Amino acid sequence: MPMNRKLYPRNWPKISARIRFGRARGRCEWCGVENGTPHPITGSIVVLTTAHLGVPWPDGRPGDKTDKHDVRAENLAALCQRCHLDFDREDHIEAARFGRDQRRLLREPMLPGLIALAPASNCQTLYV
Repeated sequence: MPMNRKLYPRNWPKISARIRFGRARGRCEWCGVENGTPHPITGSIVVLTTAHLGVPWPDGRPGDKTDKHDVRAENLAALCQRCHLDFDREDHIEAARFGRDQRRLLREPMLPGLIALAPASNCQTLYV
């Protein structure tokens, strides 16, 4: 899925490049593979990405890896596709589960006594 640029700060390309090519020097910070070379495990050409880690704030507040405006250096990591996918795997699984559940709710007929969620285009209140 392509990234939604609206969720990121305007200067995200500069921030991301600084992490990937400045700090990480063109290598995955977790497994060490080099950008633009074949990955030793997958064989695909490595394209470094910048991951939001969700590290806690210095004052103890929890971090949030979905907050794309949290661009603290300690909250970002230059990762190859494989490491980034492994890091976000549970999020991807949950998103897929949610999507399947939503599609199932739209397919299945409404059971007596239950209120079904109407699509946004049909904003009528349903009474049963």
